[in-house]
Amino acid sequence: MKLQSIRLASAILVLSLRVIAPAAGAPQMVSLVFNSAPQGPQQIGSDQFTRKLAELGEDHLAIDERGGTTLGSETAILAATRGGVVDIAVLSGSVVSSAVPEFGVFDVPFLFRDATQAKAVADGPVGQALGKRFADKGLVLLAIGKQGFRNITNSKRPIRTPEDLKGLKIRVLPNEVYQMTFKALGAEVVPMEFTLVYSALKDGRIDGQENPVMTIATSHFEEVQKYVSLTGHFFAPIAFVANRDMFHALKPADQAAIIAAAKAGAEATWKAGAEEEATKLDQLRKGGMEIIEKVDTKPFIDAVKPLEPEFEKRFGKDLLAQIRATP
Repeated sequence: MKLQSIRLASAILVLSLRVIAPAAGAPQMVSLVFNSAPQGPQQIGSDQFTRKLAELGEDHLAIDERGGTTLGSETAILAATRGGVVDIAVLSGSVVSSAVPEFGVFDVPFLFRDATQAKAVADGPVGQALGKRFADKGLVLLAIGKQGFRNITNSKRPIRTPEDLKGLKIRVLPNEVYQMTFKALGAEVVPMEFTLVYSALKDGRIDGQENPVMTIATSHFEEVQKYVSLTGHFFAPIAFVANRDMFHALKPADQAAIIAAAKAGAEATWKAGAEEEATKLDQLRKGGMEIIEKVDTKPFIDAVKPLEPEFEKRFGKDLLAQIRATP
């Protein structure tokens, strides 16, 4: 973690110097930072954000886009964004919920039927209401995108029922809802930042992990995992967030341009759909992974039902009902 912090500090120092001391007459530099494997959803969204802003002709704003897995953890990037060292970040929703707990409603297991429903929730009144919760955390929610439904990989055996998870060390995000969910499913839970996961899988410190198919493939987990079970237990959003003070200091027209660019970036992640996922599953098969496609989710849903009172306490019974009723 110390090494990650040093790497992040080094990258951020470069960014902050460029923002603080621009050349006379130069466009204002706005930093855009994400942490994901190449061609992951965060990069897809960030790249489209940068392209859209250029299309809008905002030549007095220049995006300094930095990504990859060398900038430290998403948690560190979130902290840097809240602190004003990073201007805009594209982050996993489950990481953002550590600062904005209400956003964690997206983490409730088996809450979303499909991506269409998730997008309707993200773009509708629920998403708008959640956006209002960001201001007192030093952030502005610009847009909500899609990382995808998360699935379980491991090196030991196919996962078809919760019983198959018993005794397996499964990495999850350092997120309370993720942890309580996998404990309810019977796994031995190991919270861990994403940057450490590949090496932990390789050396056997953990048996498995859970992520969307795109992330599994772009992270080359087929090199260190044998099985993928398409459980779709969590829907994972992506949050495009800006530092509040930086954003409010912009002219209204520039704010509108930043929001439009973020929405375009988010839309690009929503459009990365079934065809891309099928291609990635093919890639994983060719890499030697066994894909368990037809998983009966009812036993998994039943196993987490005892957690419903806790979810109602955290997020409100009415909100959960509203999301479930969204077509």
